[in-house]
Formats: sequence, C-alpha cells, structure tokens
Amino acid sequence: MSAMERAFNRNHEMKPEDHPFFSIITASFNSAATLAMTLDSVQYQTFTHHEHIVIDGGSTDGTLDVLKCYEGLYPLRWISEPDRGIAHALNKAFTRSTGRYLFVLQADDTLLDSAVLDGVNQLIRGERYDICSFQVIREHHGSPPFRYLPIRLPEWYHFKHTIPHQGAFVHRRLYERIGGFREQFSIAMDYDFFYRAFKARAKIRYFHQPVSRMGGYGISSRRQVMLKRLEEEKQVQNINEKNLIWRIAQEAFRLLYIPYKTRCLRWQKQMCARVEPPSPS
Repeated sequence: MSAMERAFNRNHEMKPEDHPFFSIITASFNSAATLAMTLDSVQYQTFTHHEHIVIDGGSTDGTLDVLKCYEGLYPLRWISEPDRGIAHALNKAFTRSTGRYLFVLQADDTLLDSAVLDGVNQLIRGERYDICSFQVIREHHGSPPFRYLPIRLPEWYHFKHTIPHQGAFVHRRLYERIGGFREQFSIAMDYDFFYRAFKARAKIRYFHQPVSRMGGYGISSRRQVMLKRLEEEKQVQNINEKNLIWRIAQEAFRLLYIPYKTRCLRWQKQMCARVEPPSPS
C-alpha cells in the first residue's frame, strides 16, 4: 500500500464528529498550467473545516510537481494513477471523501475569493437541502466574464442542464441515494447526475451569490465539445426519461434548439477570431 493510500485510509478512521463539513473534489490530467490557481483558491479559504481531494489521471506534464508543492500546506490529499475519465475520477474521489457536502472544482476552476466557504457554511450548515445551488462566473477566451445562473423553471431539467456543477454543494446522502457519476458520459455526466436527482425529488435551494470562477474551453475545441455535449444530453434523456409525453416534448425541443445552438457557436467563433491578435509573420 502506498503512502498516499495509507493517508486516505487514516482519514476514513476519523470519528464522524471530526469529519470536515466540505469535501472539495478535483479531477485533473495534465493540468500543470492551471492547477496551482485552483489549489491556491482552496488553500487560502478562511473556513478551514474542509478537505481537498485531487484525483489525477496519471499526468506527465508537471502536474504532480505542482501537487507535491502543496503537500502539508492545507488538508490536501491526492493520488495519481490511470483512470477511465472524469466520471471515474470523481467517483473515486467520492469514495475517499468524508465531508458532509461535496463540491466539484475542476483543475481550471477557482473559488471566487477566500471567504466563499465561510459564507456558504453560514447559509447551509443546517444540512436541510440535498443540493445547494449557487451562481458561477464563467469565462471564455475573447469575451468578458458573465454570470452562469441556475435555471429555476420547474421541469426545465427535462430539456437542458439547469444547475452549474461548479456552483453546486451536494450532500453526501444524495450520492448515497442515487449513486455517483455514470462513466459512459465523458461530458454530460453532471446533467445525468442532476437529472436523476430531480427525478428522485431531491431537496434543492437556490442562492444568488456566485461562489466560483469557471475556466473556458479553447476556441479550436469549443464547437466539437459542445456538439458532443448535445449528443450526450440526448442520451441522458433517453436513459432517464420514461414518460412518453416528456420524450415527445424533448424531441420537439431538440429540433428547434440544435440548429439555434449551432448558429450561436458559429457566431461566437467569428467574434472571437476578430479579437484574437494576428500571429507574428
């Protein structure tokens, strides 16, 4: 057994009253360029009753050197080994976590400021809700940051993802009730998880405060990633929705939404190309 595995096991031997309130979970792979910002945003939180678990997929770009620099500075635990993708990594993190609320913060995301966890704790420490959904600041290359808001319309989850994952504090009892992330999804695993949560009548509370800053995709991959997500969202609906009326409504929605979204992506690419500086000759 490795030293890192022994550290994980020691944490599971803690008494329940000693468990952290928050488990911050990060999946990383070749994330050396951005991971330090993510770790800093957790390390400098004024609320210290938390743990940070990083599951790395076997990086070769210096990510492990970054992680080693933070060992012992705050309650960080990490492991690096090949995995089957983001969903598998997040599930491994959940099995190693001990906090009451779990929060996914990916390797190019950051908590908004050092008081975020303190403020969230004040709002949700009664543990009444399965999901506590906050706003997220979203950044895309070539455009100004904007607020990514949860969609509160009842039943809208049947059509689109409504809860930004980087703003969702999820109680561990919900993971235990509906299960973790399905590994068949490489992008829409969050939509699938929250779809199942809505179907299970999870108790949800929405808040107006932003809690994190979400990194953006590169221009060259944005279109492919979005089209892949649209396809996976359709799969999520086909797997989880049994009601024929909703299935018909979802098909009608896709007929209108996919052409609209495709045009939006084309327009975004054109706008971003205008603001990019010319390459040196």
